[in-house]
Amino acid sequence: MKNFAKRVLFFIFFIAILLAAVYFGYDLKTNPYVLTQLDNEVMESEGKYIIPGGQTIGVELKTAGILVVGLADIIGTDKLSLSPAKAAGMQIGDKILKIDEIVIETTDDILEYTEEHGIKNYNFTIERHGSIIDLNFTPVKIYESDEIKFGFWARENIAGIGTVTFIDPDTGKFSAIGHGISDSETGSLIDIEAGTISKANITSIKSGKKGEPGEIIGYIIRDENSLGTVENNTNFGIYGNINKASLGYFSSNLIEVGKKEEMRIGPAQIFSCVNNEIQVYDVEITKMFYQNKPGEKSFVIKIVDNDLLNLTNGIIQGMSGCPVIQNNKIVGAVTHVFMNDPTKGYGIYIEWIFDQIYSNSNS
Repeated sequence: MKNFAKRVLFFIFFIAILLAAVYFGYDLKTNPYVLTQLDNEVMESEGKYIIPGGQTIGVELKTAGILVVGLADIIGTDKLSLSPAKAAGMQIGDKILKIDEIVIETTDDILEYTEEHGIKNYNFTIERHGSIIDLNFTPVKIYESDEIKFGFWARENIAGIGTVTFIDPDTGKFSAIGHGISDSETGSLIDIEAGTISKANITSIKSGKKGEPGEIIGYIIRDENSLGTVENNTNFGIYGNINKASLGYFSSNLIEVGKKEEMRIGPAQIFSCVNNEIQVYDVEITKMFYQNKPGEKSFVIKIVDNDLLNLTNGIIQGMSGCPVIQNNKIVGAVTHVFMNDPTKGYGIYIEWIFDQIYSNSNS
């Protein structure tokens, strides 16, 4: 009898272990955080309700310093081709802070100063990867022209179209784009001095295809007050403050913030405004990544909504920042499209965005 009881207990124990393995094995495939829920809470989003975004906006940023975006050879009066800036060591991504100890705020400042002083040796104070460097070089006079050139292209303003992820009604903070705005040549995050977000009007859609991302084509509406001011450009998007008078432009509905531990592989939705009106589109969360520190590629989504596929053929430029919703909670934002398959893209956990906004705000 004792042997029979032992066998029964062993059988029950074995079945329990098997069921537990099946249960946790399934959950680990659908959510890698199932066994670490207590270790991965981001308190800033705990029990939080926010206004979901989805609106297409125009973004205008003023860089901190004048950003060098290109280097070019100049044909001088001696008919030789040369870029004095490149020869002196200037690089794409450098930020011009001063010329001859005079603070430079716009590209017009450079033109006015150099036109006044003509051909001479100029001292450029630049910032490169956090270090201050001085470069000295002389412009050349263009062949058969009175213009003088240094052989670099620069700008102080950046403008584009993106999507709002959410507005925090408690603080007036907003988040948009879902990923950082980086220099196209260097890949470095661009330091900004100030910026605004405004309403935008979409004029057309360029559908995405393999190897060539699509794009929202439109313009920024500047004939009224901006929607808000941009405070910072981070790896997880831009954030700032919504103007109180502009809150009525956004939804009055609130949605709970979902934690990554609550997410599952399976059906979800995104809010997007690719046709000048916010729509809810069906997607699938196909993969989740375990991240022990914030990263902008947290999970993979696939567009399955036929209406959106017919309109864009998937994720296109300008949709970055679209909020991702699952089980009536906002769990993330769209960040990048797959170059080899525009129906797929990456998303970022919404908690990482909250962590970035409020850790920076409190520092």
